[in-house]
Amino acid sequence: MTNALLSRIELRFIDAAGHARALDLAAPFGARESSAIRDGLAISARLEQALGGAIVRATVANRGADAVRLTYAIFEVSTGFAPSAPARFFKHGYQSWSASGGHEVGASQKSHPRDAAHFIVRLNHQSEPTRPPEFPEADTSELFTIVESRSAGERVLAGFIGAATSLSTLTVSSPEKIIARAILDDVTLAPGAHRDLDPLFIAAADESAARLAARWADAAGRWMNARISAPFQRGWCSWYHYFDAITEDALRANIKSLEAMRSEFPLDVIQLDDGFQSALGDWDATNAKFPAGLKKIAGEIRAAGFKAGLWTAPFLAARDSRLMIDHPDWFIMHAATGEPVRAGYNPNWTTSNDAFAYALDASNPAFVAHLRHLFAKLTRELGYSYLKLDFLYAAAAPGRRHDPNLTRGETLRHGLEAIRAGAGDDAFILGCGCPIGQAIGVVDGMRIGPDVAPFWGSTASGAGDPSTVYALDAIIARSFMHRRLWLNDPDCLMLRARETRLSADERAALAATVVASGGMLLISDDMSILDAEAGKLFRTAAQIAAEIDSNAAREAVLALDLMATGDVRGLIAETASGGGAIATGAIAMLLNRGDSPARVQMSDLKLSAVETVALDPGCDEKIEMFDTIDLPPHSARILRVKR
Repeated sequence: MTNALLSRIELRFIDAAGHARALDLAAPFGARESSAIRDGLAISARLEQALGGAIVRATVANRGADAVRLTYAIFEVSTGFAPSAPARFFKHGYQSWSASGGHEVGASQKSHPRDAAHFIVRLNHQSEPTRPPEFPEADTSELFTIVESRSAGERVLAGFIGAATSLSTLTVSSPEKIIARAILDDVTLAPGAHRDLDPLFIAAADESAARLAARWADAAGRWMNARISAPFQRGWCSWYHYFDAITEDALRANIKSLEAMRSEFPLDVIQLDDGFQSALGDWDATNAKFPAGLKKIAGEIRAAGFKAGLWTAPFLAARDSRLMIDHPDWFIMHAATGEPVRAGYNPNWTTSNDAFAYALDASNPAFVAHLRHLFAKLTRELGYSYLKLDFLYAAAAPGRRHDPNLTRGETLRHGLEAIRAGAGDDAFILGCGCPIGQAIGVVDGMRIGPDVAPFWGSTASGAGDPSTVYALDAIIARSFMHRRLWLNDPDCLMLRARETRLSADERAALAATVVASGGMLLISDDMSILDAEAGKLFRTAAQIAAEIDSNAAREAVLALDLMATGDVRGLIAETASGGGAIATGAIAMLLNRGDSPARVQMSDLKLSAVETVALDPGCDEKIEMFDTIDLPPHSARILRVKR
């Protein structure tokens, strides 16, 4: 079936006279190259059968005498569904914090809440802050999508498995077709030059949407040499208790507590988060709250037996930073005004009256050299082997760059590769706030949802804002990426019963969802307020999470229903008995994210179980289950399935 799915390719470009033009390459496609040429601009493509689907590889070449500018490469994929068929599509988010989930195709409400949002909000969560009218945000997914129809057995996936050369989207305005786009940002293609486009993977199958998504992730990870071999990560982070008010004394107190409580809380990493820097952009210098400096702090962490971790936002700087004062030419500029592009806003980041943060230009060789030097210093001289890189979307902000021949996707990738080159291959790099595709093969871990919070979600204004319930949604939606693209970072557990608005059920729901994902396991509490019960919860959580992680490279952790839009959601992870390679059971998690009680019929889960018991991460005993599971509001249960 996949041979018939790709119906045409269209290249949009601007010619030497400034006119918008298009070049079409129509089906049929096959293993032999198909090509088309117009006014000296050529596009060629071939389709290769692989991984149970088809991979489309296309190249653009300028055989003319004049330079052209490339706007988009468009791939039209026919799903085989009727235009009137009731259908849903998976709308995948742009970066770490952006929401992902199932949406109705062709719903009557065609606008999206972000359409009227501030530019910085759209810059955060969309590959194009302003979508072209024919590709509305409400219908557009980033990097990959899945379409399913209630009237057909098969689902259709289309997704880019490479992301080194461009940002990409997929628009589903009607069930019968997917419009995939490589966004080329009007980069110049000189006479005699060519550009290979990122490959597009297409598959149709009757398997679940979550399994199709895992197949896409496996293909993307292989294509981009994903870093998936790092050990299971357990750590402590300063952010969710102290936020930017963290001090050297508070950090030192927690280092001592963690050293003394190692048996209760077996951790590997202590990571200092936002609040230490002298200014946003100056990452090797501390403020007055940290008089000892970064090197001494890292030494104390390592002397206590932990890896030292550090937070930075390497593609942002504030007006009062040494970097912005000394290097005003290192920033992405507005084409019309010549002013640096605003990519964030936080009064806590600056002493200046200007509370905006500005996007740095990783197409500038001088800034790239600075990144390599900075991260070599942070790792080799100052002693930090765990690096959290935040707000990475800023490098892909639109605007005038030093090198106009790099797309925004390439620019972000160049910056990440410079950081990796400086930090070295042995450093663990965690991406955050990052467009998903460009980081594959560079980072070891990736935040796959918004910040958790010491509240459930009532104060959050929309998906992507800090909120525990939105974080849980994201953990489930992107669970299939774990050990295929990187180690998933589901964000921190919050164990404390004090100084939080999370109820006991809500804290347990967060723990159950993080644990069932098999992803990284970090805590973020003032250790002085945690008790023995919190330690027992953490140790049990770490044991279950490590068990799930150990099998995740073989069998993806999957959402029970990736397209789910209701309040009851869940995860399923295959497990192996006795450390063997063959899955003999599973661990499942059921979450009630809603405000009302829910009842789940065991028969509806289709777990093929011989025996199912419920696990309470805070308790040793296992409680046998019967035909139904009752879930209070904002609660979760973990089930062990024996087959």
